[in-house]
Amino acid sequence: YDKIVKKVGPLKVALITGEERIFPSQATYYVATVEAMPSNIVVDFIAVDEIQLCNDFERGHIFTDKLLHARGNMETLFLGSDSMTAIVKKLFPNSKIFNSARRSKLTYTGRKRIYSLPKRSAIIAFRISDVYNIAAKIKAVKGGAAVVIGALSPQTRNAQVSMFEDETVDYIVATDAIGMGLNLNVNNVSMSSLKKYDGKKLRYLKDIELAQIVGRAGRNQVDGSFGSTLDCPKINNATIRCIETHDFADINFLYWRSRNLDFSTLHSLVNSLEKKSSNPKLLKTLNTRDENLLKYLASTDSIRKSLNSYDSIKLLWEISTIPDYMKNLDFSYSNDLIKIFSNVFDHGNINLDWAKKEARKLHNIEGSIDMLTYRLSKIRFWNYISNKKHWLSNN
Repeated sequence: YDKIVKKVGPLKVALITGEERIFPSQATYYVATVEAMPSNIVVDFIAVDEIQLCNDFERGHIFTDKLLHARGNMETLFLGSDSMTAIVKKLFPNSKIFNSARRSKLTYTGRKRIYSLPKRSAIIAFRISDVYNIAAKIKAVKGGAAVVIGALSPQTRNAQVSMFEDETVDYIVATDAIGMGLNLNVNNVSMSSLKKYDGKKLRYLKDIELAQIVGRAGRNQVDGSFGSTLDCPKINNATIRCIETHDFADINFLYWRSRNLDFSTLHSLVNSLEKKSSNPKLLKTLNTRDENLLKYLASTDSIRKSLNSYDSIKLLWEISTIPDYMKNLDFSYSNDLIKIFSNVFDHGNINLDWAKKEARKLHNIEGSIDMLTYRLSKIRFWNYISNKKHWLSNN
C-alpha cells in the first residue's frame, strides 16, 4: 500500500483488511488480504501472493477460491512456491509458469545458545508468551529486541519493525507472522520451536512452512543463515537439504469449499457448506469452525426463532465467519455474537452505547501477558466489527 501510494498518491489507492479500511472514492488500485479481497470490483490485473496456502489447513479454501475464480480482465498472476506448479498445470493446462530463482544463498548453521546468536537475527516462537519471554531474555543481555506478533495493530507492528530496520535494536522476536509479507534486513533466523498449533492440533512444521519462515534471512543478493536455539532440537538433514536447495515435494491437493451457498433455509445453507467437490484434487476444508459456530448459534433460543428468511440466515453466516482472534474453541464469546445478531436483525444496526462500553473495558494495560493478549484479541474483534458499515450507524 505504501509503495503504491508513493507512486500514484493516496486518493487512488485502497487498503482493505479485516481490521483496516482506507477506501477513497477515486481508488483504482486495491491492496487487500486474501480474505478481504473485494469480489464486486472489476479490475484489469489481479495478483495473489503465497498461493501455496491453498494447501493450508486454516486458510486454504479461501486461497483456492481465488485460484479458481479471481481474474483480471487483462492479466492474473499467482505468486508462490513452485510446489504448486504440477497441480496448477492439472487444473489449468494453458497457464504460463514463470520460475524465479532465489538470488541469495541460505545456509544451515546448527543449534546455538540464544546469547550466541549474531546481530541482525530473528528468533521465532509460536506462543505469544514465549515471544515475550525470549524478548525479555535478549533485552537483559543484549539491550533490546523488537517484537512482531499477529495480534499487534498494523501501526504497532510497523513501529516494532522500524526499530529493527533502523538498527535501534539488533534482534527481532516474532511468531511465524514474520514469514508473510515482511521483508526485513535479517541475516539469520533461529527457531525456538518446530511445532505450532494449526487450529486443529499441535504439529511439526512442514518443510515448506519452515522454509517460508527461515527464508526471511538474506534478501536480494545478501546471503543468510538459519538454525535453532533454546529448547528447539536440531533440524534434520533431509529438511535442511530441502531448504538449502529449494526442492520441495509437490502439493497434491488443495482445500476447497463451495462458493455457491443457498440461504433459503438453514438446512439448505448447511447442505451447501458441506458439499464436496467432484474434483479429487479439491478436498473439502476440514477447518469447519465457522460451520460449527453457525450450527451452535442457530440452536440458541434467541436466534432460532428469527431464522425464517433469506436475510436472517445470510446475516447469521456473516456473523459466524468473523475471524476467531481469541482462539476460543468453546465459543465463549458467543453472547457477543448473539447480541450483534439481535441488534442488527431487530434494529438494523448494533447498539452503539453497548459497543462503546465493551471497547472501554479493554482500555487497561495492567495484568499478565495472557490477559493483555486477550484484550488485544478482543480489540481486533471490535476493529473487525467497526469495519462493517452496514452494522453500525457511526462506524
